[in-house]
Amino acid sequence: MNNGLDKIRVIDKTQLNGETYFQSLLEQAYSKGLVGDSEIERLQYDCLTLLAEKTNRYNSGDSSIQVEKAQSIMTSNLFTIGLWLKTYPDPDDAVTALKNEPINEMYQKGRKQIDTIIAAAKALHEKLLPQLVDTQNVFYRSTVEDGIKGFFKLYDPDYSAHEIHITADYPLFNPVHQLAGIEFINAYIQTIYRENQFCGYFSASDLHRLLCGYEEDYRELPINIYEPVLFAALGCSIAGTDVYRLDVTERGRAYLQQFFSGMPEDEVLRAIQRAAAKIIHQFQCSDRLAQYVQNSLPYIARRIEMASQGNTLNRIFRIPAFP
Repeated sequence: MNNGLDKIRVIDKTQLNGETYFQSLLEQAYSKGLVGDSEIERLQYDCLTLLAEKTNRYNSGDSSIQVEKAQSIMTSNLFTIGLWLKTYPDPDDAVTALKNEPINEMYQKGRKQIDTIIAAAKALHEKLLPQLVDTQNVFYRSTVEDGIKGFFKLYDPDYSAHEIHITADYPLFNPVHQLAGIEFINAYIQTIYRENQFCGYFSASDLHRLLCGYEEDYRELPINIYEPVLFAALGCSIAGTDVYRLDVTERGRAYLQQFFSGMPEDEVLRAIQRAAAKIIHQFQCSDRLAQYVQNSLPYIARRIEMASQGNTLNRIFRIPAFP
């Protein structure tokens, strides 16, 4: 029994925008009556004061500045404050901080938070680079190595903390949404790290042949590598073929078509969860990688169920090719 002591939360966290957290939090707080007009005016004044200080430093005392740059610095400031506000697990507490803490103080705390995230992202990226899978796909290494290195060279946490600078051409299995600046890059590196870990269990030649089975010219296509590898590994596990070779085989694919025929999505999910558990145990995956694989399965289950209904499982369980 909670005896009515559980806190009633006013702000709906799911409605907040991670990319513009400060603004969306303030909008919700105002619409819910947690802040009034006078507090909004004070926050606006404090944000403009901070902007004046930052533009003065940016221009070395010269008061003139392009409108676009001033807008960018303001967006950067709000992004940095939002980073600090995200450290409050409860958005209502973040609103309380907005009402009681000076804007400049929250900005400084957010700025330190950026330095912490930069250090963590760089460390993970440096750990990732020697482990990159050997693939002929040009988008993979050019983005994961050169692109991210370029980001760290260009990133300016003082005046454009919200900018990403790179296009991140290599697509993720689980795309990063509603994040900007170093938050986006950090999440991107973390996701790539897990996907690369899984793909690293297979030889370069087997990866190459599998991807050729999907698209012979995969080298020049911006495709995610982890997805077909996970499909193939699960298919091999269920069909009883060698998971390490990623070769479902024609016979195995016929078995999968029969196995999944008429199976509803929830049963498909349970079946591939069992297969994934075997793979995780076989590969001795870390807890974090195991969780990433498990989190990938609902999407995989939907694809399998739809393909089974349309009798097109051959399009997702591909046979390696030898071009």
